[in-house]
Amino acid sequence: MENTIYIFNEKKVLLTQLGEEGVAFDIETNEYYTLNETLFKIANGIKNHQTLPEIIANLVQEYDITESFCQEEIAGGIQQLLDKKIIIFQYD
Repeated sequence: MENTIYIFNEKKVLLTQLGEEGVAFDIETNEYYTLNETLFKIANGIKNHQTLPEIIANLVQEYDITESFCQEEIAGGIQQLLDKKIIIFQYD
């Protein structure tokens, strides 16, 4: 997971913070997705060109959790963001 590169799908999605959470708006389908605080931080980190190890390090520090627990939890979040096409794989 750490070597995989994701990019924020700027051509399709607008991301806005609402309090601690966020909203992603798909401009092609006109669908809104509410993102909990953690999902928003992951999506926003990717949007701001952070690597997964950087995002994990930030979450570990902020929430005082272990890196292994964070990696397990982030994997599910990444999959949700991929499923909704909020983020996509970067191909060389």
